[in-house]
Amino acid sequence: MLSRGLRLLTVLADHPAGLGVSAVARTAGLPVSSAHRLLGRLAADRFVAYDEDTRRYALGVRVLELSRAFQRSPAGYSAAADPMRRLAARTGLPAIAGILDGADVLLVLTVQGTQHLQLRSAEGTRNPWHATSLGKALAAALPERERERLLAGGLPAVTDRTRTEPGALREELARVAARGWAEVDEENEVGVRSIAAAVPDPDGHGSPRLAVSLGATVVLTSAEELRTHVPALLDCAEEIAAVMG
Repeated sequence: MLSRGLRLLTVLADHPAGLGVSAVARTAGLPVSSAHRLLGRLAADRFVAYDEDTRRYALGVRVLELSRAFQRSPAGYSAAADPMRRLAARTGLPAIAGILDGADVLLVLTVQGTQHLQLRSAEGTRNPWHATSLGKALAAALPERERERLLAGGLPAVTDRTRTEPGALREELARVAARGWAEVDEENEVGVRSIAAAVPDPDGHGSPRLAVSLGATVVLTSAEELRTHVPALLDCAEEIAAVMG
């Protein structure tokens, strides 16, 4: 029962505009009667919201409460917030933290900068690891076996500048590991470039589980100017490691 309920919440998370009960059931692989019963229970507890006019189900406010509670918990990433705020204030650029989740980078924390034209990267957004600076920074720090598993997976082109050839990506990850930071230029989103660094494991024994990045529009920030912020980015990653440790 719990597993089925969580599956329904996962489906609704992928459809923010909401879905009818039949579509939810079909996507979750459940009988309509079971999905309807579970959705009713979740709606009663406010984990799901039901719109009587459209007859659609969507995520409810209790999910937001859980998300906020997670961020405040030891397993969350709220400890990174203050260093990221200082980084955003220092550079004027938005600071974004993400983790590897399968072959995706999942954004877990965002802080807006001060430039008049700001990027909007919502927490909970997923992007292919190989198209992002966050993903490349984290992948470069993985043990070889895990890194090769990512390279052997699907590497779709997100834009016409996305690198999709495993050999080229392997060489790039080696350069990232050597210098300690990654960059992408319109590989995940046209008009956007970014740099990222993995947050070191506090004990120095495991692979980094979090990376932090600075994003910029190509209109306002050149690649050379963005690279001048690498020292500040690396300082932020070290500060986060110290605080989380």
